[in-house]
Amino acid sequence: MTVYVPILKGRRPQFQALRHVTDQDDTRPVVEVEPGERDADVKVSVTRLAGEVGRNIPDGVALAFDTAPLARRFGRSAPREALSVLATLLEDRGHAFRPVIRPDDDPGGLGDVRRLVADHQMGVCLRVDGAYACGLGDVRPLLEQLDAVGVAPERADVVVDRGYLPPGSDAVTGVAGTVELLLGVPWQSVVVAAGSFPAPGDLRALPPRRVCTIGRREARLWREARRRWPVGVGDYGVDHPGPPPEGRPFGPNLRYTTGDTWRLYQWPTDASGGYSTFYDLCRTLRESADWPRDGPAFSWGDRRIELAALGRAGPGGGAQWKAYSVSHHLASIRRHLDDEEAFTAPTDQDI
Repeated sequence: MTVYVPILKGRRPQFQALRHVTDQDDTRPVVEVEPGERDADVKVSVTRLAGEVGRNIPDGVALAFDTAPLARRFGRSAPREALSVLATLLEDRGHAFRPVIRPDDDPGGLGDVRRLVADHQMGVCLRVDGAYACGLGDVRPLLEQLDAVGVAPERADVVVDRGYLPPGSDAVTGVAGTVELLLGVPWQSVVVAAGSFPAPGDLRALPPRRVCTIGRREARLWREARRRWPVGVGDYGVDHPGPPPEGRPFGPNLRYTTGDTWRLYQWPTDASGGYSTFYDLCRTLRESADWPRDGPAFSWGDRRIELAALGRAGPGGGAQWKAYSVSHHLASIRRHLDDEEAFTAPTDQDI
């Protein structure tokens, strides 16, 4: 089976969706540890995340945690501090995990990672961003990083992360040389990842009560990469690759994955500013050609959408809508990867 690496924000909706993933062996999530708007320090951010793991993630699910985003708020030492705190908190809950490292991490600062890897015995995820990948002419720097943390290549998933794919980008050309270099080493897996979901500001510019089609440019990258090489694939779920947005929430919406596209269902709030319009949104989706043949059996998210369409569950809010969207997305990607026909051709796109 093709390895699939969803790169997800470490928030409640994403963990709720991961709780219901059925293919645990070949779906290997990378969770980005992001600070909350009001978090005063690293420990607050990590403690909240550990609580979500304890509530939602079954034993034996192999998560990889990337603590690098914490450096934006708390400084350069924050990622290492976060790994130490996270290891302690999750050990108390019986959860082992894989740390994410990068080729430009200071090898002298990887001692904590080495100890964590030795304790957990789950290997590492080596995340190589697009800029670094384009300049990579030799795999030795990557192997030296693995040596610094005491991991053999066979215990490392290498994720070549192209980040955000703008319209018209030739993503395969940007990673071709790197992938060909990597395939000369017996890694656990080599994964090509990217994302193309629009930034929050672009979504806010769209009119409400409209169904928009958004092209999933990473699907084309995957198709071409898999045609050329024996690689896995990765994406950013139903989110933009950048930091999570702050500010006012969106009205009722679902980001619904269908083949090479997302269908964005975006409804206005009701007359009182509430979310009762989510019921009509779900009915519209359920009656459309986007609704899967399996209906509510397709994913946990689809079961929740059907309950709302039938008026048997509350409308929820932004966290619930994101959880339903991520759940459907994970199931949809896994289904397509396992399908001999792979992905369908893209349809006309609004944005």
